[in-house]
Amino acid sequence: MAQRIRLEMNDWLYNAGLVGLYNILVHSGEKVKMNEQGIEMDQSQLENFEERYFTYFIEKYEVYLSWYKIISYKDVLTYHQKQNFNSFGEEELDSLNQYIKDVKHYLSSNSYKAAYELIGSQVTLLELAKKLQTIKLKKKETIGEKLIEIKETVNKLNEIIGHCMEEDYKKYLAGKNVIYTIIKNGWNGVSILNPQTKEKDIYMDYKNYFVKPVEDYMGDDKSTKKYNCFTCDREMKDLKNDLSFLNQVGFDVSRKASHTWDFVNDIAICPICKLVFSCVPAGMTYVYSKGIYINDNNSFQRAVNVNQRIKSEILKEHEDNRLLTYRALVKSIQEQIHEKIKYELADIQVIRYEEEKYRFNILTRQMIKIIQQSKHSLGYIHNSGFKEVNTYFNIYELVIERVLNNQNLFTLIHKLLSYKLSSPKNCRFTTSQVISVLEINFRFLEGMGYMQNADQDMIKKANVSGYYLREQYKVKGAKDKLNGVSYRLLNALKTNKKDMFMDTLLNCYLYAQKTVPSIFLDALEDEEKYKTIGYAFVAGLIEGKDHQNKEGDQ
Repeated sequence: MAQRIRLEMNDWLYNAGLVGLYNILVHSGEKVKMNEQGIEMDQSQLENFEERYFTYFIEKYEVYLSWYKIISYKDVLTYHQKQNFNSFGEEELDSLNQYIKDVKHYLSSNSYKAAYELIGSQVTLLELAKKLQTIKLKKKETIGEKLIEIKETVNKLNEIIGHCMEEDYKKYLAGKNVIYTIIKNGWNGVSILNPQTKEKDIYMDYKNYFVKPVEDYMGDDKSTKKYNCFTCDREMKDLKNDLSFLNQVGFDVSRKASHTWDFVNDIAICPICKLVFSCVPAGMTYVYSKGIYINDNNSFQRAVNVNQRIKSEILKEHEDNRLLTYRALVKSIQEQIHEKIKYELADIQVIRYEEEKYRFNILTRQMIKIIQQSKHSLGYIHNSGFKEVNTYFNIYELVIERVLNNQNLFTLIHKLLSYKLSSPKNCRFTTSQVISVLEINFRFLEGMGYMQNADQDMIKKANVSGYYLREQYKVKGAKDKLNGVSYRLLNALKTNKKDMFMDTLLNCYLYAQKTVPSIFLDALEDEEKYKTIGYAFVAGLIEGKDHQNKEGDQ
């Protein structure tokens, strides 16, 4: 009779694996009993688990795989064939040539070569790929003169695509893809990711290393077990299963004995926990070597829900940037609050995987509230950014990153305004978007206990004051002086010199023969108000009143 396996939440990495295990089983159609702190499953549900494991990754991350990039071009080829290549021009030829280069590269890669041995087909894709050649037009040569060659090439490509769409080809080619694009982000160096593995079949290799030991463990004699699992405290008979295969977490116990007490290793896990940890890549969400996981350990159901929302949000987009993870995080939080799911007991841990390292943030209830209140301001800066040297930075990403790290946004605001003055061509944002960043910063400071009695309208008032002073300078034909004034004001704000700021401000209003707005009296009260009002004023002074009347943040 099959035994029941009860798994409960633990540390963040184990929780990610537990969510991943649940995702894989549910995706394969299994019914898994869930409780407040974990799941309970039958041992029989591990039958063919290796197939379910790879199927989950292949189907979830399909559009990110090189295998999919090969077969997805079929629609383009079919369209041109139906049109008898009437609309096939030089641009389409360039696209076809690039596709040919990609196909030849993919099919001749080492991972694909290793997969061919497992498929056992009489047709060798490698040989078909060698027959492919890009089509080049000579001077004064037309597409029509190359049409026969183009059609022959398209037929060869259709043959390759047809084979790639066969079940065995998808199983092993896509399986190899997910190993090196998704799974290796969570763990490495063993089983299917061991370069010296003797088992060539990736499915059998995974089964023998992760699944079969669980089956053997469940049937072992309990009396022979004298050690305890480091993670779940289950009894086990030896310490051979260490954590060294987990990226950035485990260590080689044979080479790093100094990492353990008295140079004697007692850190080992049972086969069940090893299987759970192998599912970490299914619990986290990865895109282009970047990942995210929300460790809501108050409720397993909530942990599953919030991470599924993030996965859904990220994977429905097909872009190559880190912004996806932040956007998905914010949207998931907003949806959770919208559904009145409250985080009452503890703060939430956000784990990001970037540059092969884990980065941790605590998302407090106050931080969640700030993000929720700033949803309109965040939406307004969504596509804004700037170029620094040869790198493009997205302002949305920079704002969220600082908020998650409990950093105010004054340094970012200063940089944005400075670039607006010195390198306007590299700026893909308006000063109204800088005002949105100021509004987010205002809520952040308010949530941190600053500016308790401050009125958010002071940002608008200061910004409008800057605009009207700018207009007065225009009337006097002194618009060119504003850049110098703005630089002096920014310098005073950066160095926190209120006297310098007020001296410059008074000189400006004396020159314009206007009364200094009363809003600047508030700037003298404390540092946060001073910088908030000052930067809002400079934003109006630089570009004028372009701040759109957006719907107020709720």
